[in-house]
Amino acid sequence: MLLKVALGWSRKWGYLMPFLFLVVLFLMPQAVSAAGEVRHSLSYPKHKEQLILVRSEFPVTTAVTELIMPNWTPGSYSIQNYAANVDRISAVSGDGTALQVQKISKDRWQVNTSQVGKLVVHYEVFTPKINVNASWASRAFSLINGASVFLYTAQSRNLPQLLSIVADKDRGEVFTAMPLAQDGSSYQADNYDELVDNPVAVAKAPSYHFSYKKQDYVLLNVGDNEFWDGEQAAQDVKKIVAETQSFWRTNPLKRPYWFLNFAVEGSGGLEHDHSTVMMTGRRQMRDRDNYIKWLGIVAHEFFHVWNVRRMRPLELARYDYQHEQYTSQLWLAEGLTSFYDNLLMSRAALIEPEEYMALLAQDIYRLETTPGRLLRPVTEASMDTWIRHYQPNANSINSTISYYTKGAVIGFVLDTYLRKESKGRHNLDQVMRKMYSLHANKPYNSGAFKKVLVDVGGSEAGAFLQSLLTTTIELDVDVALDWYGLRLERGVTTTSDGQNGQQQEIGFGVIWDEDRPGLVVKAVRAGSGGSIAGLMPQDEILAIGDERLTPDTLKSLMTSFYPGEETTLLISRRGRIISLDIKLDTAIPERFDIVLQAGFRKRHIKRLQSLLGQALQ
Repeated sequence: MLLKVALGWSRKWGYLMPFLFLVVLFLMPQAVSAAGEVRHSLSYPKHKEQLILVRSEFPVTTAVTELIMPNWTPGSYSIQNYAANVDRISAVSGDGTALQVQKISKDRWQVNTSQVGKLVVHYEVFTPKINVNASWASRAFSLINGASVFLYTAQSRNLPQLLSIVADKDRGEVFTAMPLAQDGSSYQADNYDELVDNPVAVAKAPSYHFSYKKQDYVLLNVGDNEFWDGEQAAQDVKKIVAETQSFWRTNPLKRPYWFLNFAVEGSGGLEHDHSTVMMTGRRQMRDRDNYIKWLGIVAHEFFHVWNVRRMRPLELARYDYQHEQYTSQLWLAEGLTSFYDNLLMSRAALIEPEEYMALLAQDIYRLETTPGRLLRPVTEASMDTWIRHYQPNANSINSTISYYTKGAVIGFVLDTYLRKESKGRHNLDQVMRKMYSLHANKPYNSGAFKKVLVDVGGSEAGAFLQSLLTTTIELDVDVALDWYGLRLERGVTTTSDGQNGQQQEIGFGVIWDEDRPGLVVKAVRAGSGGSIAGLMPQDEILAIGDERLTPDTLKSLMTSFYPGEETTLLISRRGRIISLDIKLDTAIPERFDIVLQAGFRKRHIKRLQSLLGQALQ
């Protein structure tokens, strides 16, 4: 209309035309800006739990618009099919005219928008579970993970996104790293990716604020209780922040970083650019080992600020929310992060050297007691994360290896190799920092890390790494530990019988299903006596030889037989009683231990202090 008026005036007063043209140019960007953004509003039904009500406004310029719901969320490499939780979807035009919505696939809806400039969509999202990769809605608290809640269109993904949350005061406050919009009441993301990357908590919860080198941080404790010391937790988180920032020597954060911690009897964490979602137990802080696990999650997710969120594999450079994105580099993105999370806790003096060695021994134990390590290289395990790591079954222990676990042990072995070969002049820290300097804003390909490693440690270091990544060769942790004057006790499980000294404990090569009563097999290790005998998952073992076997008699009977002895097992398989012949194995020990060698010297102390970042007593 303004343009028509200007043209009309120009016929009468041609000399005004240049001026009026400038007026039009000045006003047009504002009009385009107003039309070029997506507005989302979340609210909750009054008398229902687990539901989020969504209203979204999309600018449209095409005759047909497809509304799309993501199938997964970045950082959690598992298809979640979030559209399964979307109900009662409807649409109207900007003037309120009803529009037909047609479902065209599991994750898409189609709307005829040929005569429409703005599309307004209403729908419900059911929140079935509390998880770091999902959303949850209740009167007690809400967690909003954007990929599981917000629709997008091909045209709107790169547009600014505004989010407002309408909630009764009794639900609490809104907490998120997403910045406030100019209106002061809603939140603004530059695009859909940033909207998804900023989880939101709605809760009555204490928040603990601290700063390090002029960077602000917040620890939010949803589910705060008498067993959780928020002040102490915030002090410990600050130590991790300080040590991690010292490690990377650069700060990529542009606004306050939020640790969104949910004490909901859960576990795990999920990284984002300026925040992380973590879940823990309500009493986890009261147990030393469990609290260390939580601190490890904090260290792991914060390390991801650099390794994954900024320094990212090429295959994950731009997220495809509808399909799997395959990369062989999760041993680096997740595995080396798992090496450094424990190490940075030590360098921050949050754990003792003995506690660090116990954590390292646990990683080696998990690796060496998983037969799948001999079948699948860690790079292939990374490629298979979508079908194996996040979808384990009874044969997973035999068919794959965790890139978290093996990647962490690779980190230790590789770091020791660099330190040893360079006589302490080089280490993995230098490789990681150089890698970041090259790839903080330029996604890396599968050969990038090896190239940096060779630049730091030479061609032999590159060949050493290649064998660790692409073959199933055993990681020589013994050589690595020996350089520190340490050795690994893999142990033989023994029990004293009071008369004949130590008796080796026998085993079947099975993992028990702890969630079932009785002795029910969850998994059978390949090559074990139980596997050769024909034991299968879900078998219930009733007797060994002529002796009734129960959870109460298991320990004593396991030391009454000898490794290599042949006997029978009586089992129940789907209600049928079956007898199997078995040759008994030596039981897999319950743990490994890292201990000092007899020749432990001052040079070993110096090396350990360099690694652990703290003095040894």
